[in-house]
Amino acid sequence: MGVAGGPSIPQSGMQLNLDASNSKSSPGSGTTWSDVSGNGRDFTWSSAPTYNTRPVVGGYQQPDSIDAAMASGPASNSFGIDSSSGASFVFYCTNDSLTAKSAFKWYMGDGAGNDARGYFAHLPWSNGYIYFDTNGSTSTGSGGGRVNTSSNIGSHINYFWVHVFTKSADGATMKIYRDGEEVASRTNAGACPTLSDDAATVGGDDVYSSGWDAKMGAFLCYNRELSADEVKQITAALRGRDGA
Repeated sequence: MGVAGGPSIPQSGMQLNLDASNSKSSPGSGTTWSDVSGNGRDFTWSSAPTYNTRPVVGGYQQPDSIDAAMASGPASNSFGIDSSSGASFVFYCTNDSLTAKSAFKWYMGDGAGNDARGYFAHLPWSNGYIYFDTNGSTSTGSGGGRVNTSSNIGSHINYFWVHVFTKSADGATMKIYRDGEEVASRTNAGACPTLSDDAATVGGDDVYSSGWDAKMGAFLCYNRELSADEVKQITAALRGRDGA
């Protein structure tokens, strides 16, 4: 996946590729968002979504996207992500408004509530901050599992951004990137989580199951930490493909 003559998206470690611009992934009808990574990890929308074909919003040409509530997929522990692998999540999306909701959740433990945040993000929270939580922790202290932007980093409305969330194999390093640039990081986080068999979710979770007012262009998952150069490569590929 990429653009002719341009950069391609790294394939090593890719466990999931949901792509609103690929008719094999998003046919424009129905409630299935199909995985085109070759791993067959399809997601199912909780209700029929709205399919958007390159709309112009606020004078900006948006890419193909899906406007929906929450989609559920296979078991969180079935993506090849374990307590020593590290992980990366890529979300190409925009917000129509800022809401106190979640963007994705890979579950751990008993699969209920905030303590079950194996890998989780607010993208953003209603205050405009982006949060990335792991291992059931919302602590930014030493050994905690949260990293977040230090302020509202700018408008999230109507403009599609490539957000990348990474955690190293030893768990200590966590980063958030936005359009290829690192916007938050820490190097004293806790261990990688042990995930459960609860279904992974995109566009919500068991606590915030609806109301994320956003359009989703693509979502990718890797069972390793992406490098800064790979993040730039993915950003360029998604933006070049969609003409953004």
